[in-house]
Amino acid sequence: MKKRADFDESIQAVAEVWVKLYRAQMAVSARVLSTLPGRASHAQLAVMEALDTLGPMYQRELSEKILKSAGNVTVVVDTLEKRGFVKRVRSESDRRKYMVHLTPEGHEWLSGVLLPLMHVVAREFSVLTEAEQQELGRLCRKLGLGRRDADRETG
Repeated sequence: MKKRADFDESIQAVAEVWVKLYRAQMAVSARVLSTLPGRASHAQLAVMEALDTLGPMYQRELSEKILKSAGNVTVVVDTLEKRGFVKRVRSESDRRKYMVHLTPEGHEWLSGVLLPLMHVVAREFSVLTEAEQQELGRLCRKLGLGRRDADRETG
């Protein structure tokens, strides 16, 4: 990142780390997702994995689980439904809501891609030692939880 006159040293350092983190995530994701059959997106994979792991959910719950907007999840579920990978079932208690279910076809597709995908992820992460991978995981978790835990500790 270009050094900016309006940033002091600490802000410049944080900005550089943020840009590096963003670029690394985008580069690794692009390489990993390019190996998925059928041009599936990260959001599609995340929705299917969440449904496979946690079971049927309302779209709002999916949105919270995969950290995407409700509108984005609607588009993703529409696409997956057209492919036959998920189905929507109207809630009996609240007719405005739909529960999203992974179909057997969706489960089969996901089962066929996860292990090969994880091999690609492992190859990408092989540039780091096992200790570095553990540290990166710890730091990402800490950063992801953010101020919530820091504020809780300071009371």
